[in-house]
Amino acid sequence: MSLMQHIGRVRAFAPLFVVAGCATAAPAPHPPGGPQWGYEGATGAERWGGLSAEFAVCETGTTQSPIDLANATRADLPDLRFDYRPTPLHVENRGHTVQVEYQPGSTLMVGGTPYELLQFHFHTPAEHRLQGRELPAELHLVHRGADGGLAVVGVMIERGERNAALAPVWDHLPRNRGEERHVPTVTVHAEALLPAGRQHYRYPGSLTTPPCTEGVQWLVLDQPIQMSAEQIASLRAIIGTSNRPVQPLGARQLLLGT
Repeated sequence: MSLMQHIGRVRAFAPLFVVAGCATAAPAPHPPGGPQWGYEGATGAERWGGLSAEFAVCETGTTQSPIDLANATRADLPDLRFDYRPTPLHVENRGHTVQVEYQPGSTLMVGGTPYELLQFHFHTPAEHRLQGRELPAELHLVHRGADGGLAVVGVMIERGERNAALAPVWDHLPRNRGEERHVPTVTVHAEALLPAGRQHYRYPGSLTTPPCTEGVQWLVLDQPIQMSAEQIASLRAIIGTSNRPVQPLGARQLLLGT
């Protein structure tokens, strides 16, 4: 996720990210008309760090995302409490993803800290590996705390039954890059996209697209949801391949709730 591309509503101030007790200035939004990047070839993920000085952390960073969710340490993690509300449909084709903007008022509580849901978007195939297994797609729900810190909930997607909760989005998928659909008479409810199980992996990571900013709290649910083969194919036809290869875990600790 790039900060400008995937967060959407950018505040006019420069907040702080607070990670493991260390505060760092939040990055400036990615400027329009900035360096071009993609997933293959000369601008592919393996070359992001050399495309621009502002992308350098894609290569030099030590807490990059995504990762393989394997060999996690079991821990008594605070529950995730979702308080999502339906929102009028506003979906945009951003080239590398399809993104649904969310109106204010929906929150995630992480151990007593509230985060506001800003938007959700998709990647094909999935970016995280689930104990070495690559799934066909992944949903990212992006939240921002009062201090400016980001918390992203990852939901893995496997082939299976048609996902009725996604029908309002899939019925209005914008086919062309930059195209937006505002349908105030149609609502989408993010909570209906979550699996019944809330056991999750937790680790400190980064945005998964340039500028690969670190200081993102990742919360990836252990139980996948399902989408039909047709729904996955429709998404893939629009955004193509949009997954960054997994990054080294390094010295980080990957936790899995008990």
